Amino acid sequence: MKKRCLTRIEFLAVVTIAAMAWIGSLESADKKYTTLTNANAQEMLNTIQADIKKYYYDPAMHGLNLDKRFEEARQKIAVAKSQDEALLDIAAAVEALKDSHTHFRPPFRPYGVDYGWLMQAVGDSSCYVTQVRPDSDAAAKGMKPGDQVVSINGISLERQDISYVEYSYRVFPQSGFRLVLRSPDGTERPLVVMAKVIPGQVMIRRADFLNWAENHRRDGHDNRSKYYKANERVIFWKLPDFVVDPVDVDGLLNKVRSYDTVVLDLRGNPGGRVDAAERFIGGFFDHDVKVADRKGRRELKPEMAKTRGHGAFAGKLIVLVDSKSKSAAEIFARVVQLEKRGTILGDQSAGAVMESEDFIHAVALDQSRANVTQYGAAIAIADLIMADGESLENVGVTPDERIVPTSVDMAAGRDPVLARAAALAGLKLTPEEAGKIFPFEWPKQRMPEMD
Repeated sequence: MKKRCLTRIEFLAVVTIAAMAWIGSLESADKKYTTLTNANAQEMLNTIQADIKKYYYDPAMHGLNLDKRFEEARQKIAVAKSQDEALLDIAAAVEALKDSHTHFRPPFRPYGVDYGWLMQAVGDSSCYVTQVRPDSDAAAKGMKPGDQVVSINGISLERQDISYVEYSYRVFPQSGFRLVLRSPDGTERPLVVMAKVIPGQVMIRRADFLNWAENHRRDGHDNRSKYYKANERVIFWKLPDFVVDPVDVDGLLNKVRSYDTVVLDLRGNPGGRVDAAERFIGGFFDHDVKVADRKGRRELKPEMAKTRGHGAFAGKLIVLVDSKSKSAAEIFARVVQLEKRGTILGDQSAGAVMESEDFIHAVALDQSRANVTQYGAAIAIADLIMADGESLENVGVTPDERIVPTSVDMAAGRDPVLARAAALAGLKLTPEEAGKIFPFEWPKQRMPEMD
């Protein structure tokens, strides 16, 4: 019998219980950071509730009694036994909306947690380890890419659970996980994998919050795209996200405009700015394109992509997606598909497609208000209805050719999706060769920012 998947709220309840066995080491590392009281958490809950009632795109809240749900959270927070328990109660209340773009943004921590491994949904149901940091406890204990994650802290995993599992462990950082893994040969084994705690500052001051806000306004984003020139006619372009200033998009498009074929790799691309995505779409069409209608509390203008005209790329376009392709990446792929502008290859995309805004606040931690912590919520302000009259939310993009790597492919570092794209571009490239084109690079270990 197939196991029933946990709902989002059920999962948070299980996390709260299962994680208590692990919290000790993090709390002991956090003795100087006695910051959030239950009253602080209730203040945060009240502010987020007000933001949702004011800005959430559906005033009916999908039939959810928002006031009742938040009152339940308020009562739980009043008797919460730890900061993490209170934060999970806030997260659970927000997640009751069951919206991919509406989430609680928890406060910064005085420490970071690096788990040392990454997982991803592949195919219709399973989750696999995709990367293991060489110097991690996971690597030392034999975890490898291609291992299927059967369960985590006693919870069975399926495709629809993964993004929420990862979110939950950002809200409630863990010092380790109890896993059951299945090797490519079918052998199952239990594994206890510890995380690395990255120390940070012991107190967050009001001045820090103001500096973060100012830096966020000033910071630009370097072009982190990767390119592989196969020959004079074909180029592979790995676009990591759409967090790009729209004024910089034309420069990126100019790098590939002279080629006959562009293989645009959007696998793992979580989306980004709406205006940047519109600019990208316009760079691949010789006419203006209606991207989507926006459904919100009030009448909203549709999203439109204005063509670059003669500057648009006119050649063959092949787009790659997977289960971690979200939001703007999914919209781009679906527009290409609906307009019959190119070919989509890979796995079913995430189905996380809404338009949202971040509403960020600070709560005072003492009477002087000199010490604060930053928190907030991402709130969906519009649903996006594509040209076929359908929403991609909870559905995703079905590729023209659905190609998923096997556990053996992942273990061997093979990339059958990119190899197939190469074949469509007229190139001979084995999956082994394709797997070496865009090697994974671990980011530098640092204190995490609010994402």
